[in-house]
Amino acid sequence: MQTKTNKLSITSYLNFAQLLEVYRGNHEENRLFALKYKSPDKKPIKMLLLWAKEYRFHLTQGLNSKAFVAYIGTTTQLLAFLFLLTGFLTGLGLLSYSGDAPVNITYYLFFAMIVPLLSMLVSLFTMFSRGGVAEFFSLFLSLHWLDKLVSFLPLESKKTFSKEVLLPDELTKWMMIERMQRISLLFSIGLVMALIFVVVVKDIAFGWSTTLDISVNSFHSFISTIALFWKDILPSAVPSLELIEISQYFRLGERLDKELVANANQLGAWWQFLAMATVFYAIVLRFIFWIFSYYGYQKILHKELLSLDGVTTLLREFSTPFVSTEATQGEKHLEIVKEDNLQVQNFMRKSYPNILGWNFSKDEILLANDSKEITYSTVASVGGSNTFLEDENKAKSISKTALLYVKSWEPPTMDFVDFLELLIENKKVDTIHIYPLGTVGRYYESDAKDISIWKRKIQGLKSEKVWIIDD
Repeated sequence: MQTKTNKLSITSYLNFAQLLEVYRGNHEENRLFALKYKSPDKKPIKMLLLWAKEYRFHLTQGLNSKAFVAYIGTTTQLLAFLFLLTGFLTGLGLLSYSGDAPVNITYYLFFAMIVPLLSMLVSLFTMFSRGGVAEFFSLFLSLHWLDKLVSFLPLESKKTFSKEVLLPDELTKWMMIERMQRISLLFSIGLVMALIFVVVVKDIAFGWSTTLDISVNSFHSFISTIALFWKDILPSAVPSLELIEISQYFRLGERLDKELVANANQLGAWWQFLAMATVFYAIVLRFIFWIFSYYGYQKILHKELLSLDGVTTLLREFSTPFVSTEATQGEKHLEIVKEDNLQVQNFMRKSYPNILGWNFSKDEILLANDSKEITYSTVASVGGSNTFLEDENKAKSISKTALLYVKSWEPPTMDFVDFLELLIENKKVDTIHIYPLGTVGRYYESDAKDISIWKRKIQGLKSEKVWIIDD
C-alpha cells in the first residue's frame, strides 16, 4: 500500500478495508504494535493507518484501490479539462461582439453568477439529505450525468476496475459533491479567462436589456447589491448610475443608434464589474464551498473507516493489556523473606528507571512491562545475539535501580552471571531486581522448581544489591 500514514484518503481507506478482510492480527501483536507506535495525540485514525502500513505485506493479491483510484483520477482529470474548456468557450460565445449591438451583460451574469449559485444550492441540499432525497437532488448535479457518460468510454483503468470495491452510499455522495466543486471551479476560471482575453484583444461595448419593465434606478440598485462585497475595495468595478443609464438598449427604436453609439467608448467599463462578479460569486464562493465539502468528505471518510468490520476489535486490542494483571488468589501482604543471606521479595515496583531483558527482544520486554503495568525510562535487550562488549557497555551505563527480566525455564548461564557481576560492580547501581518470567502462553507464571534454581544460583553471589522477585 503506497499511501501516506499521516493522512486518510480514499486509497488508504480501500487498502485498509481490504487488509481487514485477509488479516486482523491477534491481541498480542496488536497490543505490541500500540506500545511501539502509540500516537502522541492518541488519534485512532493515525494508529490504524500506521497499523495498515506495518502489516501491508499480508496483501499479496492486487490492491482493489489501484484500478478504482486510477479510474476516478482519469475521469476527474478529463472532466476538469472539459469544464475549463467549456467555461472558456462559453465565455467567448457570451462575449461575442460584432459592433452591431453591445454585449448583453445579463446573459453573462446568468452563467457567471446565477448558475454557480444554483449549483452550490443544489449541492448544499444534497449534502444535508439522505437516502432517496439525496439521490433526487444529485440528479440535478451535472457531474452525476457526466460520470455516467464517461463510464461508456473505453478507459484502460475501467477494464481492470475491481467490482469488489463497494463504497458506502454516504461516502459516495460526499465524494461526488467534493469533485463537483473542483471541476465547477475550473468552469468559472475558464469564464474569467475568456472575459480577460476578449477585453484585451477587442474593443468591446457592453449593455443591458430585458423584456421586463425594469427602471434604470432599479437596475442600478440591483447592480449595487451585487457589488456590495467589493465596492469599498475596488470602487471602479461598481457601475455608476450614469453608465447604467447610457448602456441600456432596446432591440427596436433609435435609442441604440443615438445614445449607445455616442457613448460607445464608455460602455467597455462594464468589464471590471463582470470580472469581479465572476471572481467573487463563482470562484471565491465556490472555493469556500469546496473547502467545506472537502471537510465533510474527510469527516465521512473517518466515520466510515471507524465503522469497518473489525476496527472496534482492533482499537480495543490496541488499548487493552495483553496479559491480565488481575490476581486469581487473595492479595498477599508485602513481605521480605531472608534465607541464608538470599534476598527475596514477593512484590515489584510500579516504576523503574532501567529495565533489561536477558535474551528477550525489546518487543517481548514491552509486552512484559504492559502485562505487569510497569512504567520505565529506558529498556534494553541484553544477552542473546549481543556481543559481550555491547552488554558490558550497557551494564556500565545503568544507574540507580535496574529490573532484569530472565526466562525462568532457562537455567542461569555463565554469560548471564558475568553480566550480573558487571552490574553489581557498577557503583552507580543501587539495586538489581531479577524477575524470572514464565512463558507468554502461561501469562508469565513460573514453576516453583525453576524459581528455586534461580534462587540457589543468585545466592552464591552474596550481593546485597541483588533481589529475586517471586510473586
